[in-house]
This record gives sequence, structure tokens and C-alpha cells, in this order.
Amino acid sequence: MKNSFLERGLLVMIILSLLTGCANKSETKETNGYIINGYIQGTAEGMVYLEASGEGQKIIDSAIVTKGEFVFKGNVREALMHTIREKGKQSSTEFILDNEMIDIKAKKDSLSTAKITGAKTDSIYKTFYQNEFSIIQSVAFPIYQFSDSLYKIDALDSNIKKGELSLKHKTIMDEKWKNLDTLSVKLTSEYVANHKDDIGAILVIEDRFIKYPNPEVAKELYATLTPKVKASFYGKRLEASLEIFGRVAIGAVAPDFSQETPEGEMISLSDFRGKYVFVDFWASWCGPCRKENPNVVIAYNKYKDKGLEVLGVSLDDKKDKWLQAIEKDGLTWPHISDLKGFNNEAAKLYGVQAIPQNFLISPDGKIVATNLKGKELQEKLAEIFKG
Repeated sequence: MKNSFLERGLLVMIILSLLTGCANKSETKETNGYIINGYIQGTAEGMVYLEASGEGQKIIDSAIVTKGEFVFKGNVREALMHTIREKGKQSSTEFILDNEMIDIKAKKDSLSTAKITGAKTDSIYKTFYQNEFSIIQSVAFPIYQFSDSLYKIDALDSNIKKGELSLKHKTIMDEKWKNLDTLSVKLTSEYVANHKDDIGAILVIEDRFIKYPNPEVAKELYATLTPKVKASFYGKRLEASLEIFGRVAIGAVAPDFSQETPEGEMISLSDFRGKYVFVDFWASWCGPCRKENPNVVIAYNKYKDKGLEVLGVSLDDKKDKWLQAIEKDGLTWPHISDLKGFNNEAAKLYGVQAIPQNFLISPDGKIVATNLKGKELQEKLAEIFKG
């Protein structure tokens, strides 16, 4: 899953503008810059690249590997996420690069599991995943297992619709998901409170409450950050994300957009004025999206004659896969896409970084609800259409 609300080209320019001295080492003041000493066990020679992470993964420096060793020297104006990658290989390691003495040790073809020492800013960020997030995962895993077991049990009951839970089991799971969410917010908030003067707090807020939208919590946590952190590159990016969330908040007029159907017809969101329209961001490759599709089908068939329309916006980049999923899942409503994946222009306009994500829009074009799934979708539509 992707991670920016800024224009792709602009983001790359901003990142690169923050980097100085990387290409010309002779002009670098090493005492004020960074030195990365790397060692890849089992690699006698080769080439590694230092890349600015984000949109486009732009190479900013390269180094020759000799007897497994390589060195990068340079200077950054502020701590930013970077990647080191071996030439011709997919394995890479991502870390926050600051002006520090950093050691990276890895095994051949296993840069993703490299041991990084000396990168203080990076270490602070990753402690969240080693501690707080590890606790969240330990609680979440058995809940997912329990949920799967209930679905298997209810699948044997002919009185329960395929892919749904009984009311009893749904009530049990709703409580478990609610408790898990409460724990996640609590632990994440504690981490941010303890690191409000570090960009790791910003990245964690983005990871937990921007990519998987919870703008209310994201806004509350952003307000606790120090001015220095808010003024950083990632601080400004988070602020921009929150501004987008404000633009597509409940009560706001839904921004208009237009894209093509599989047949090449241009459809705009504004074409549906006068009806309730459920804008569903999804993709053929998205498992949770495909799992939710039957629920949307039920809702559409029940309320389409009462004024409900569904507009599917696909984040696919392969037309054949998109069309196959539409047919297989029986999605009979209008579908559009620009086939740019997560670069989908409508998705960027609405700040979509993870799917499924949806927006319910009223006949007068205002957003009345977001991220309705399962029982919540059915209850909201029953409230609107009176049954």
C-alpha cells in the first residue's frame, strides 16, 4: 500500500531539493554529514544505490562493492527516508537517513533483513514496530483466527447468506474489533506522546491513521507534535494529508472527478446528482475489497430502485484483471478507472491510500458517510431509505 497526498513529480522535487552534496563528495563536510559503512556477506563485488524513498525511488548516489564492503558519504538538510538497493536485485533496506555514522550489515540477497546501527532517528521510528505494534499484532492475530472460524461455522448454515455472519457472531466480532481499535489508538498515542519531537511520530501517525483513515485521531496527534517536527518535510506532508481529509470530511461537498468506463465512456461524479451515490474505491487484486463486494451487491440490489447508485472506482492498472473481477463478483453498477493503480487521480483527490475505501454522497452532492462496510453499510442505507 502507497503513501503520499502530494503530486508525484512535486514530491520527488521536494525530496531531492532537501538533499545536498550526495553526488559531489569532495564538497561534503564529512563532520556535518553522514557516512554509511556497508557490508554484504557473500557478495565479493557489485554496485549498490542510495535512493530517496517516496515517489519514484530516485537514485541519488551509487557505490562500488569491494570484498562485500561499500561506503556512502554525503549530507542531508533533514532526516528523510532512504533505500539502499543492490544493482539488478529486488532486495533492499529502507531507513531514515540523518547526518550520522551508520553501519549496515547484511547477507547476500537479503538486504531487507539488514542490521542497521548508528541511525538514531531511524531506530526511534522502528521501536514502535518492535514494541507497541508488536503488542497490537499479538492481540490481533487470534482475533483474525477466531473470525475465520466463525465464518466457516456460519457457512454451513443454509439460513445465513454466503460470506456473512449470524447476528450473534457479528455482535461478538464487532466488540472484538472495537476493543482492538481502542488498544491500537491507545498504544500509538502513547508512542507519539513519548516522541513528539521526532519525525518517527509523524511516520507512525501516517502509517496507522492516514493510510488506514482515522482523520480525527490523526488530527489530535498532529496537534501534540512540536513546532520543529511540524515544520519538517514529513510534518508538512502530514498537514497536507489532514487538509485533504478536511476536504472530503462528512458534510463537505464531494469534489467532482471524471474517468472512463471499460467501454471508453467518460463518467463524472456530478452525473449522479439527485441520487445517493456510493463511491467505492477498490481493485481486483485487493482481497478485503473482494470480500466486501458481496455486501455492496446486496445493498445495491435492495436500494437501487429507491435512489441508490454505486460508482466503482478501480485502482487497477491492468484492464483485463479489472473486467474479470467485475464479472466474477457480479458488480452490475457503473465502473470507471484511469488504470494508474494507486496513482489514480480520483484516489489522490480523495486522499485514498488504502482500499477498500468509500464515500456515501447525498443527492445534493455532500458527503454523508465514509468507510461504510458490512453491517454498518446496511444500517446506514436502511436509515436513509427507511428499510
